[in-house]
Amino acid sequence: MIRPTRLYNWSFKRSMLKRIGLLLYTVCLLYTANTLAATQILLSAEQDSSTVRNFTETLAHALPEFEIRYIPRAQLTARAQFPTDTRLILLGTELLDWRLTLTEPGPATLILQVSRVQAYHRLANRQPPHITFLWSDPPLQRQIALLKTMLPGLNNVGVLYGNHSTFLLAEIEQALKAEKLTMLKYYWPDSYDARSLNKLLEHTDVLLGIDDSHIYNPSTIKGILLSSYARKQTLIGPTAAFIKAGSLASTYSNQDDWIRTLSSLLKTPATNWPSSQYPNHYRVMINQQVARSLGIQRNTPAHINQQLQQRRSAP
Repeated sequence: MIRPTRLYNWSFKRSMLKRIGLLLYTVCLLYTANTLAATQILLSAEQDSSTVRNFTETLAHALPEFEIRYIPRAQLTARAQFPTDTRLILLGTELLDWRLTLTEPGPATLILQVSRVQAYHRLANRQPPHITFLWSDPPLQRQIALLKTMLPGLNNVGVLYGNHSTFLLAEIEQALKAEKLTMLKYYWPDSYDARSLNKLLEHTDVLLGIDDSHIYNPSTIKGILLSSYARKQTLIGPTAAFIKAGSLASTYSNQDDWIRTLSSLLKTPATNWPSSQYPNHYRVMINQQVARSLGIQRNTPAHINQQLQQRRSAP
């Protein structure tokens, strides 16, 4: 009689422990779900558009556990305080400027559509708390890898820089040296200087563009490209926006890539967000007409992207 009683007691205790464990697990799930649901994510942009609203809807669909909604800029900037569980996603430099005026600590904020040059012009090396930059410009190391992949026989890389982009030169030079490439730099003055640009092009094989709007903009791009074409050279970057104008190629991230990056960050506690980050996923855009003129028709964007991925995963 003693042994069966002990077996019965142990079976009863084990059953109760399972029930208690299941109850605790359910409570944890409910707590987590309620915490996520309580988190309010507000997305705003400098200009209201159907594109931005569709982007918000797509993000909300990807993260149903959050309350994600679009708020017009005027309504957002009229507010001085936010609940502690609010997260902001802000697009553009003007909303960055507004966010910097908020009293500390302010809501945890993800900044999009701002380049490193634009941020440095405002902050230099200062990192404001509770703000994470998701850079709009492609990472320089990736652009250099793209250059090396598409134009493997070239050695001397020309870089135009100005007052706003000087801080990038050391990083560019180090990245070029890692690829056994030589950097030749030229300071870009306030006005276009064709003679000085031609002198630079005499000693280079290709131009690597920096996303500095004081250098590369609708007013200057035609002259830069014509000068480089005259020397049988081409331009990599500075962004995919210049491909149609005549740049050879650039890496970029589309809406799906940004959604994936944002989804990953928003599922992470804001206290663990990095100070800045590039999208984890990207694509390649090529001006096929320029590529044909250089005899590299076989290098499709998908093929180049695959090569870049292989380079990144290589030890």
